[in-house]
Amino acid sequence: MESILCVNTPVQMISCTDTNGKITPMRFRFLDQTGELVTVTIEEVLSQDQDRNQVGVNFSCTAVIDGSRKTFRLWYNYFAHAWHLSRLHV
Repeated sequence: MESILCVNTPVQMISCTDTNGKITPMRFRFLDQTGELVTVTIEEVLSQDQDRNQVGVNFSCTAVIDGSRKTFRLWYNYFAHAWHLSRLHV
């Protein structure tokens, strides 16, 4: 599970996009250092802000990870259609 502490970890995301184009991340998964697939269900999206270069959007979220509630940032790149875990607050 240590790989979740890494910056810019690529993740597989399940998100919801409404009819106005608003994206809401719901659940993501990634491979940890041992190769095990780890799934994280997002409890709450605290904030959402546009990347200053208009390349993507940052989401500040919370979830229970390893038995404790964590706050983290996810980044979605509009052009690459890719999600990354950009920061975990421990």
